[in-house]
Amino acid sequence: MSPKRRFCILRKALLIAVLMLAATVHTASAEDTTTTTTTPTAQELHRAAVREWRGKVRHRRLRAQYLAAGLGINYRPGRIEMHTRSPEYLRWIAGRLRHRNHRYMAIRHRRIPKLLCIHSHEGSWTAYNPAGYYGGFQMDWSFMRHWGADKLHKYGGHDARSWSPRDQIAVASRAASHIGFGPWPNTAAMCGLL
Repeated sequence: MSPKRRFCILRKALLIAVLMLAATVHTASAEDTTTTTTTPTAQELHRAAVREWRGKVRHRRLRAQYLAAGLGINYRPGRIEMHTRSPEYLRWIAGRLRHRNHRYMAIRHRRIPKLLCIHSHEGSWTAYNPAGYYGGFQMDWSFMRHWGADKLHKYGGHDARSWSPRDQIAVASRAASHIGFGPWPNTAAMCGLL
């Protein structure tokens, strides 16, 4: 049995023990002291399991959205964890989101260092070139409109100099995932990417 599986089993056992301990009711009277123990019902255990898995799914969903946004991917799943009461289905969703997060992290570890190398040769995050290039990746208006239309909208039509570094990287990542590092021929060659 894997250590992760053992940990899950121990955590479930601990949850059941805590629920049983919380269900223990101590009543005292003036004449004698009696202790009444009630065990949690199947419905209470089911509710606790659903609550636990909903929390995991919510955490992994938000993490996936954050990682996707950093890569320029538009990933907006609904709050599916709020619409189901099956712990098995919630566990399945959590596993799918965990897999998605690992995939996004792998893309991030491959692509972001390359983009940061390009950025290091292009200019500062607020750079402006009179030839019409803006930001840390020296984007022109056609590039920004095509690959960063959402960021132009977010920043009220301002060019890449006004964008956060994270948003500039997201737009550059989106372009790199579709057309490679061709928009930066000189600096990509300096980084060994072309």
